[in-house]
Amino acid sequence: MNSRRSGKIVFLMHCALIASLLLVADALKASNGKCVATTSTTSLSSSPSFVKRPITKLENEKSINFKYDDTIMLSSIRGGDVEDSDDNAVEDKSIVGKVFSVFGNSILGTVYAFKRAIDAGLDAVLDQESSAIGKLFNMMTSMTKAMFDKDFEPRAKAAESSKNFAEYLCGAYGVSLPEAADEYDDDDDDEGAGPEHIKIMSGSLSHALRNSRSKARLLVVFIPGAKPSKKQKNDIRAIKSLMSTDVQEISERNARKKEEGGSFSFWSTKNSSGEASVALKRLKVKSTSNKSPILMVVYPSQSIGASGEAKVVPRVLAQHHCKPPPSNESMALWLNALRKRHAKQYANMQLELKELALYKERKKGYKSSMKDDKKREREELMKEQKRLEEEKAKKEKEEMLTERRKTLLEELPDEPERGSEGIITIALRFSDGKKGQRRFDVETEVDQVFNWVDATFKLERERVVLTTMNGQKSFTYGEDSSMTLEVTGLGKMAALRVSEQVDDDVEEEEVEESSDEDDDGDEEEDEE
Repeated sequence: MNSRRSGKIVFLMHCALIASLLLVADALKASNGKCVATTSTTSLSSSPSFVKRPITKLENEKSINFKYDDTIMLSSIRGGDVEDSDDNAVEDKSIVGKVFSVFGNSILGTVYAFKRAIDAGLDAVLDQESSAIGKLFNMMTSMTKAMFDKDFEPRAKAAESSKNFAEYLCGAYGVSLPEAADEYDDDDDDEGAGPEHIKIMSGSLSHALRNSRSKARLLVVFIPGAKPSKKQKNDIRAIKSLMSTDVQEISERNARKKEEGGSFSFWSTKNSSGEASVALKRLKVKSTSNKSPILMVVYPSQSIGASGEAKVVPRVLAQHHCKPPPSNESMALWLNALRKRHAKQYANMQLELKELALYKERKKGYKSSMKDDKKREREELMKEQKRLEEEKAKKEKEEMLTERRKTLLEELPDEPERGSEGIITIALRFSDGKKGQRRFDVETEVDQVFNWVDATFKLERERVVLTTMNGQKSFTYGEDSSMTLEVTGLGKMAALRVSEQVDDDVEEEEVEESSDEDDDGDEEEDEE
């Protein structure tokens, strides 16, 4: 925790310092811009005593060109590469101008030195393969080196410089790109846009190791011995061999006879980059003499860290002396021999890939099973909720019917005495064999008969249908409510058959059940 806290404090101090320096540079640039805008059209044309000479270009990342006349000093701070200067420009040898020139150079150089240091520090902090102490140490060393080396290039910037680092190497060292027999695909490339030559990864060594491990390949590491120059014969020879079709054919050859997939991946970086220093430390090798390049084959071994996370650790299998670097045929033979010699390492990586694929398949099946289980649980929950709602509605309806039947029974007209005039005796016959009989006055409405059936025999009057025995007349609740028994034309003794109306939903369910039974019967007949 203390190392992390101290690292953060150092980093914040550098950020504050670079921010203040950038503000000073911006203010200086703004003031100089105003001077140029107000005097550039008058000063040079009105002074006949000027001596014209070319302006000296300062060898720096950000060049500063100064122009003076006898009254006003003109200055322009230019960014990026050295820009073309005016051939007619003049310079003043006054003490004030020289002091201002030195001061501007110092300020701007310091600003960009600290900017490089901040970039290098961020790059070191983002290294996931290092511990907290390792990150702090790498951050301090990278920042120190970046401040005094203007050619220092952070790993993040180097990774973005080219998708295929082979293009940079060939262009920088004057090596032509040969056409390849087969395309080499990489996860970082766009689909359908494979390179026409061998693929050399750039960026961090950690990323290259993980990429190589994921493809069950050994990693060929190449670091140039010197900065790009057509005079570096060793680097040029090594790059030509790497880019040869012989080496590419070996890299794409199956690592084992029974297993498909290539044998080698390739990674490189610039000689002066921060990643080159980090890679040499991780690989525990020293730079060869006479500016010879570094060429080695690394096994991306996997280990479990203290936190329980898997880490890919480089293990050097072989390093070529590069005195001189091997030719096309020699490098191909060297790699092929290593491919055969380290079949065990290939087998371990391929077994891991198979287990990983099986794990992913099981995980996918597990997720699918979990999804199905959740879906089934939701369906069961919905069914249970529906059942509870139906039970609740049924219970509420039964309670309502009980109260209503109690009220209907109390409101039924008194039954006339036997033998009285103007009465009709209604005899009911139910489908289950039950019977019922009651006397009503002829002036009684038909609905009272339905109320009697509902209250006494526990049948909902809205669903009851009363039909004469010959089937010529039928009565339903509500349709004949204003009709009296005398108007119906029933005799003094009327026998009525009681039936219940069936809901449409119930009919559909019965039809579906009957169709399913018919289908099952047909299937049984087919099997027989």
